[in-house]
Amino acid sequence: MLADRRHGRDDTAMSLDPQRLRFRPKNRIRSGKDFGLAYGRGSRARGQLMTVCVADNGRGVTRLGLSIGKRVWKSAVRRNRVRRVFREAFRLLLPEFPIGLDIVLIGSVPRLEPDLAPTCLELRRLVHTAHERFLEKSAARAPEEPGT
Repeated sequence: MLADRRHGRDDTAMSLDPQRLRFRPKNRIRSGKDFGLAYGRGSRARGQLMTVCVADNGRGVTRLGLSIGKRVWKSAVRRNRVRRVFREAFRLLLPEFPIGLDIVLIGSVPRLEPDLAPTCLELRRLVHTAHERFLEKSAARAPEEPGT
């Protein structure tokens, strides 16, 4: 126990099933086509750290795409740190998100230095907001059935 605390591990994180919280390749958006579909059909919500774009992907898995441009940091090392924090927040919150979404996170502030806890709070709120907007937009597009 003492060794776990020295290495930054806490008991609550250790008690969670690690298999459930893994970030697998199937949870990644990789192709430009999939990013384009998410941007085109999705709904957005903007926060202090990021902008979130959410769209239905028609698959049985929720996926993450990251867009951290040079506007956020010129240094690749710093951009990669932002990506790691965003990816970790997604991994921790994945069980809370609806299944079958593509979630694209866009770094929206220059010189962004995110911490995990505030990033998780903002990500949870923004995904919920963007998903509600997406559902409203989808309902407005759906044709009404005759006879109702």
